[in-house]
Parts: sequence; C-alpha cells; structure tokens
Amino acid sequence: MNRSYSLLLALAAFAAVAAMAITQSLAVKEDVIDKITAALPKSAPAEPGAPRHVLVFSKTNGFRHGSIPVGIASLTRLGDQTGAFKVTASEDESVFEKDSLSKFDAVIMLNTTGEVFRPKDWPKDEAAQAEAKEREARLKQNLLAFVRQGKGLAGMHSATDTYKNWKEYNDMMGGAFVSHPWHQKVPLRNLDPDSPVNAAFEKKGFEVTDEIYQFRNDTASSKARRMLLSLDGDKMDLSKGARADGTYPVSWIDTYGRGRVFYCSLGHRDEIYWNETVLKHYLAGIQFALGDLDAEAAPLTK
Repeated sequence: MNRSYSLLLALAAFAAVAAMAITQSLAVKEDVIDKITAALPKSAPAEPGAPRHVLVFSKTNGFRHGSIPVGIASLTRLGDQTGAFKVTASEDESVFEKDSLSKFDAVIMLNTTGEVFRPKDWPKDEAAQAEAKEREARLKQNLLAFVRQGKGLAGMHSATDTYKNWKEYNDMMGGAFVSHPWHQKVPLRNLDPDSPVNAAFEKKGFEVTDEIYQFRNDTASSKARRMLLSLDGDKMDLSKGARADGTYPVSWIDTYGRGRVFYCSLGHRDEIYWNETVLKHYLAGIQFALGDLDAEAAPLTK
C-alpha cells in the first residue's frame, strides 16, 4: 500500500470518527445531560498523582449498545467534574498504535463488542487481509504491553463481550460473556465492604435494574481476582444461571503485570450512567486502574 493511499485512509478514518463523535454528542438529549450532571460526585475519592488522560474506546464489531453515547457523555463529565481525569473518546483503532496509546494513563473499554482491532468490513483481497491480520496482532500486543508495563484498564458491560477468543484479553479483563439470563431489578451482594472501590455502597448491598451477565466457566473466577459485587442468591432465584461454580460476579479488580484492571458489568441501560451510586463505584474503579486509589486486589479468601 503506497503512502498517499495510506494517508487518504487515515484522513477518512479521522473524519469518520469526528463525524461519529458529533453525531453521538447530538444524540444525548439535554434532559439526559441534566440527569448526568445532577448525579455526578462532587469530588474524587483520591487525589490524582498527576494529570490523568483516559481513552474511552467504544468501537463495536458486534452488537451495538444504544447507551454508548450516554456512557461517553457521563464518563467525560465524571472526569471533568471531579478533576480525576480527562477523556478522549474514539472508535478509531489506530489510537492503539504505540505512539498514540502512550499518551494515555488508562483505557476504558466502553461497551465494545467483537474483534475491535479488525476492520468492520473484512477485505476480500488476500494481501489486504494479511495486512489487516498483521495490524490486528500488533494492536493486540500494544494493549497487553500498555497494561503490563504499568498503565490501567477498565471495562464497562460488554467489554467482556469483546475478543472472547483471545485468552490473554479474557485473562486481563477477567471474564468472557456467555449470556444474560437476567434483565430486571436484582440485589447485589457487597463482597468486599471495606474496599475503597466499594465505598459508594456504604458497607451494604445494592439493588439495581440492568442486564446482568454471566461469564464463561473458565473465566471470572473468584480464585483469580478480587470480586467486589455479585448477585445475592439469598435474595433472588439464581436458577436461570448456568455457572458451574454457582457464582455470578458483577464487579471486580485485579492486577496485570505492573498494571491494574477494573471491570463492572453494569452499563447496558442508559440510566446506569446517571445512577449516583454506580458513578461513584465507576470513579473509584477507574482511579484504582489509574493507580491513584490504593485497594487490595488479591482474591478474597472466602
């Protein structure tokens, strides 16, 4: 591929992402912005160690959640209001090239789905396919290295419905989505009431209405990472579930190399992004991923 053609492709991709950002911004109605603004915490649980810059990545190569624009608006305002971080939102996978990625302190995978480092339309030409595969492999390794070397990763909802056939990503994010038996009001058990990442719940459980995931049996193990929230089987019927271990985690933290990971499966419905308690939990988890909020990340013994 010659340099002129590559430049044209890059410019076209940039224009498409810019147009998408404008479209998404317009898609969030003023009354929704008002709800988000009213729900934002006034301050962050930790003082940032330095100015933090976060990439919110929301590309989809599978199902696309309608809540993505609301999520971008909410996370952007969450960082601005509290001074915890600044957001750059993108759906251009070229941002995962080393030079671009190095500018960020953490990546938030916001309702991404599928193989997001591949082009949406797979090329038919063999040479173009080979180039796309090489590029995908490079971007995947860049993300792994980014976290291993000390940066942060956070995932909301379908971040676990992303690259389910990529074991390293599944291990790093912590889970691989398999189904969502529940879309209803559910009771959540606070598994780690003393964790600063769970401070929003004031040492109690929590009720929320959303689409609740269950994860593939070889992922989301409580023996491998620090589980924070799960469905409360003492307060609801879990018979729809099919997990071999009978546990249905909702939120967790972990370390990966020198980096840190936060994941929360809430985020299917728009109103999650103006739920005061959930936003506080998100903020604490993101600050953990950034390295600004200290929290024990070893698996719970119980």
